[in-house]
Amino acid sequence: MKIGVINLKATAIAHSNTALIKYWGKKDEQLILPMNNSISLTTDALTTITTVEFSKDFEEDLFILDNKEQAGKPKNRVINHLNLIRELAKRNFKAKVVSENNFPTAAGLASSASGFAALTTATCAALDLNFDKKELSIISRQGSGSSCRSFYGGYVEWLAGDSHESSYSIQLAKKDWFDIRDIILVLKSPERKLSTREAMRRSIKTSPFFATRLHSTSKNLEKMREAIQERDFQLLGETTEKDCLSMHAVAMTSNPSQIFWAPDTLRIIHEVEQMREDDILAYYTIDTGANMHVLTLPEFEETVITTLKTNVPQMVDVISSKPGKGVSLIEEHLF
Repeated sequence: MKIGVINLKATAIAHSNTALIKYWGKKDEQLILPMNNSISLTTDALTTITTVEFSKDFEEDLFILDNKEQAGKPKNRVINHLNLIRELAKRNFKAKVVSENNFPTAAGLASSASGFAALTTATCAALDLNFDKKELSIISRQGSGSSCRSFYGGYVEWLAGDSHESSYSIQLAKKDWFDIRDIILVLKSPERKLSTREAMRRSIKTSPFFATRLHSTSKNLEKMREAIQERDFQLLGETTEKDCLSMHAVAMTSNPSQIFWAPDTLRIIHEVEQMREDDILAYYTIDTGANMHVLTLPEFEETVITTLKTNVPQMVDVISSKPGKGVSLIEEHLF
């Protein structure tokens, strides 16, 4: 369906991403400019599909996520992003947004990253805004910071920048450059009560280790770029773990303390460390949820999965992912 040159409906698929070097804290909350660069791995197995349709017949914006109509903060966040793009397109039609994740929402698996990457891409396409991936990442960043890393496949760096135009993502290496496995462990834990944004805000104001983390992150970024370029998995894994522990140390020493781990999180840390003692290369990272990612090489994939399933049987799910692709438009709509 078209009005003039405006295509009113589009669907996009985006993959989540796993932060290898995390961003924690913003220097501009309105524009979502991070305190530091971050580097991520786009995950093939975790996806969001979003269909956006605009119509002059819609009286209000509608947002449906995983077959449930949304209200309150989730809906308002999407509407704010739609408004941003409507302003760019100089259009004021209301929209219907239907989105489906193939993984738990708000459980530490970066659903907002793939969600806003798909939303931005589908909305811009529906309104016939022809932006490249750099421009799309700048727009998407304003809805979800980590979403700007989901526009490219493989290994991606989000440049912190110091202005709206200078904060965007770039691809460090394509998905086939360095073939590793991201084994995603879904653990039993309630949905987060505190948003990532609020947790970051508290850390900046109250953690005595926040400034120290910023200093160490610049060195870890250099090591991670080297690890990716040289395909040095040990360096990649060690640097990922150090950065993960640094971020969680800052969160834990905030006031009030923010502890994102579950009892099984610590158990898995010990299991991963034991595997390395047995010459199985595996490294962990944890985002802002109890769920975990264990990074390994293809030759160790089955051993790592079997070991974890055997020794931590109460895990809800185990998902093994290769490096994934960047965001793309698809022809099959959700409605």
